Amino acid sequence: MSDRPATRLDTLAPLILAVLAASCVVAAIEPWPVGVFQDDGIYAVLAKSLATGEGYRFLQMPGAPNATHYPPGYPLLLAALWKVYPQFPANVTLFKFANAALLGVAAALSWRLARRGGLGPAGSAGGVALFTACSPVVLLSVMVLSEPMFMACLVPVLLLAERVAAGRDETRWTPLAAGVAIGALAMVRTLGALVLPALILPLLWRRQWRQALMVCIGGVAVLFPWQLWVGAHAAEVPAVFLGKYGSYTGWLTDAVRAEGLPWVLSVVRHNSAKLLYESWTHTGTILGALPLRVAATVAILALFFPGLWVAFLRLRVTALFVMAYVSIVLAWPFAPARFLWGVWPVIGVVLALGAQWWWVRASAFRAPRLTQSLVAACLGALLFGYGRFNLQSTQEKWWTQVQGSVAMRAKPMAEWVNANTRPDAVLATDDDLLVYLYTGRRTVPNGRFTAQEHLVPQTPAFAVTSLRDVLRTYEVDYVLANTEYATYAVRGLIQSAPPELRIVTALKRGAVFAPLSGSP
Repeated sequence: MSDRPATRLDTLAPLILAVLAASCVVAAIEPWPVGVFQDDGIYAVLAKSLATGEGYRFLQMPGAPNATHYPPGYPLLLAALWKVYPQFPANVTLFKFANAALLGVAAALSWRLARRGGLGPAGSAGGVALFTACSPVVLLSVMVLSEPMFMACLVPVLLLAERVAAGRDETRWTPLAAGVAIGALAMVRTLGALVLPALILPLLWRRQWRQALMVCIGGVAVLFPWQLWVGAHAAEVPAVFLGKYGSYTGWLTDAVRAEGLPWVLSVVRHNSAKLLYESWTHTGTILGALPLRVAATVAILALFFPGLWVAFLRLRVTALFVMAYVSIVLAWPFAPARFLWGVWPVIGVVLALGAQWWWVRASAFRAPRLTQSLVAACLGALLFGYGRFNLQSTQEKWWTQVQGSVAMRAKPMAEWVNANTRPDAVLATDDDLLVYLYTGRRTVPNGRFTAQEHLVPQTPAFAVTSLRDVLRTYEVDYVLANTEYATYAVRGLIQSAPPELRIVTALKRGAVFAPLSGSP
């Protein structure tokens, strides 16, 4: 599809959308600590490690093993900001404002993607605004998470890839540059690598062998050094913590090897059901009657699949990326909604293309006014429900709930640690990242993180075994228990024969325990 000539609206609309999206995040930023979401704590620790010249390491763990869990793109950005303003925790607010700016960039560039896909000004503005200035994206942006940077980098990479796929490479080196850009995108979030096959496949289909080879070379040139790093340092994290701090590949492979293909199919069914539930939540029909919820789901699918087809015709790389991305999300043993929110602006463009498809088809019926009125009524109902969901989420400050609950439970622990432990103490706690960042003590988790628990919760016996493995792996001074599974674990070790833990003190939320000498 040919590029549209630039208009004044094409200049102003991206700026307006960027300001709108960034302003929503800025208005929602509150002084909650970093580390409440686990991932945000990992990014902060890695940023500190890079900024202070200690390499790419998990500083919170004894021995400070090299990090292989996340690629270094987002930690490098945070490290640069840390160098500019090294006062922690004051610089956490700077990180959050950076996320707001990144979301603004994502909104502005998503407008370009929507226009390139053939959407008019109204459809482009609606598709972008509704899926950037919204509660799910604000939730990810007010914490120190990599999704805003990924969104900001994904769209320009898709735009470049679309030019290459359409044969619009200005120079012979443009395909190589596209491959390098895709590799760099994967260094922000690994799933960005899916753009690579999404671009190579159309080139191979059109027998553009040289371009496909150059794209592959550019992508591999960026990705290969990271894979070498992961291979060299993957074993530095003890086996008990591979799920939380090791390579995701080994974590998932171990689960598939242990559980088999039926388990993978169960994950797909479970995640499909979760996304069905999310569709009801996002359309404001979660409390409605079953027919209303079914109608909402059918309406969303009726937008998504035609939109994906139109995208395949106009934005082929984007469509293939979305198909691959959604497929991975369905099979991945983690909350699927969060992964989709990470590409929410692109999903918004696809849905807007679906709405456009229905509007155009409606005009071809014998009674176009009536048909278009029905289409408009369905779209209006979806928009009303989605707006209601976002309004209620805003009124309840949905994005503060996770931050607040974890911060309130961890605060008494951190205060006790600062007042009662030596600087070289080693602590086992479920809030290991937060406690390290705000106390400086070395910390480890209280137990394992497994792929299987996505379907079946850990048992108390498993929690006990996990904590016992932690205490055998590290010389822990204190165990901080303030969650359900930590309580199971310490109770089991206290009641074992002989006892392996003793209570030190009870706190407002949770309690502190110490290992007994001579325990197994």
